Amino acid sequence: MDHSPLQIALALHMINSPSRELVESILAVAFALWAVALRRRNWLVRSGGLLMVALGLALDVLTPLLKAAPGLMLGLRAAALILFMWGLIRLVLEALFTPRGREHYSSILRDLMMVLLWAVVAMVVASTTLGVKVTPLLAGSAVAGAVIGFGLQETLANIFSGLALQIARPFEPGDWVRFKSHVGRVRGITLRSTAIVTRANERVEIPNSELSKDVLTNYSTGAVADEVIFGLGYDQPPNRIKEVVLRAVRDIPHVATDPPPQVLAWDYGDFAIKYRVRYWIRDYAAQEDVRDALVTGLWYALRRNRIEIPYPVQTLQVRRGAPKVEAQGQFEEEIMAELRRVDFLHGLSDEELRTLVSTVNVHQFGAGEALVRQGEEGDSFYIIRRGVVDVTIGGADGATRHVAKISPASPEPFFGEGSLLAGERRNATIRASTDVEVLEMNRHGFAQLFKAHPELGEPMGEVVARRQTQRLDVAHEPRQGDGARGLRDRLLTKMREIFDF
Repeated sequence: MDHSPLQIALALHMINSPSRELVESILAVAFALWAVALRRRNWLVRSGGLLMVALGLALDVLTPLLKAAPGLMLGLRAAALILFMWGLIRLVLEALFTPRGREHYSSILRDLMMVLLWAVVAMVVASTTLGVKVTPLLAGSAVAGAVIGFGLQETLANIFSGLALQIARPFEPGDWVRFKSHVGRVRGITLRSTAIVTRANERVEIPNSELSKDVLTNYSTGAVADEVIFGLGYDQPPNRIKEVVLRAVRDIPHVATDPPPQVLAWDYGDFAIKYRVRYWIRDYAAQEDVRDALVTGLWYALRRNRIEIPYPVQTLQVRRGAPKVEAQGQFEEEIMAELRRVDFLHGLSDEELRTLVSTVNVHQFGAGEALVRQGEEGDSFYIIRRGVVDVTIGGADGATRHVAKISPASPEPFFGEGSLLAGERRNATIRASTDVEVLEMNRHGFAQLFKAHPELGEPMGEVVARRQTQRLDVAHEPRQGDGARGLRDRLLTKMREIFDF
């Protein structure tokens, strides 16, 4: 049967034989080298126990050299036995109370048991090996204990407070907590203090006695609420602002859906109505990242919906008529050039395109925001002017499949024509992978176009039907009816119902 080096060392320590010194010397060197190897791998705790065992074996080997001095030899043998047993106790307790693979854990019970067992070993060895009478020592220890206890009141208070914290367990190693101005992750409880590691990777040692007397906040007991406060102008209805903000909060990762986020109109300020966005997160470690994503996403959402964040300043505007007219004309030319990039709008005349230009809106989306979501209803069409978006499709099994990336350089830098023209639900989720600027077109402009030029419906429907057929082939989805022709007929019928032409 196999035996560990520690079991062999214990057995040899109880044997008296001429070869014991040689074997103990070899084991002492082996344990010392083992300890050095562990120390280089930053296993400092266990290397200390191995060094004690190695030193105890080495001293035991040296005791026969002091036969001429029996008293010194006896003391050296007692020291060797004490060191060996202390190292053994330390190794056993560390194996039992030091969790593997865990960076954060409390060591107070292990340390107290180690001190107690070391004291017992020292007294037993003194009594059996050195012949010291322990009873008088125990009697005198009461007086010494009183003196030491009076001088170490603060240390003893930290020890007992640490034990109380370990028993009550107001927090666990790894929990995020706040104590006064310190916020961090609990590393563990020691005899003197509790260590937390802050977001800046600073190790803060808090005395256990202070921790047990003051208020401590634990952020790891479930979903924790956080909030952002901001002011918006009086010209926007609060209910519309709540709708826009809640839609933006829904896109933020790590924000819990239960409890749901809240938007509260809180106060009337001098320049704005103050709103509070309250949301819940389950992992407090992501608190700063969530707040950053929320504040960033709100800027884009408010900007897209033309909701102004007012400044408490006075602005002087100088208006000139001619430059504004020139800028408007230049803007229309740019928009018309963008519209001609769409295949089913490419053949329209300038007059026909100007009918659509008046209903075009320019929007900005931040990286990570969803422009449209699969399964939702929609009535708008998008052309990408700047940035890149990801197209994903969710399957029936719940898995999400990445389909494509769309940018201004793509052959088809647009999406959403099926929802705009035929009232279909969104067949994919489009999410910004970078900051994105898009042109949004709604049904109002197309309704005006089809009423003025109803003959445009058929060629436009044919182009859209052909593209949808190609997309079905790429996605390996079955066609309905008689292929592209049937899809075109159904699309035209739906367009005539929606736009009444």
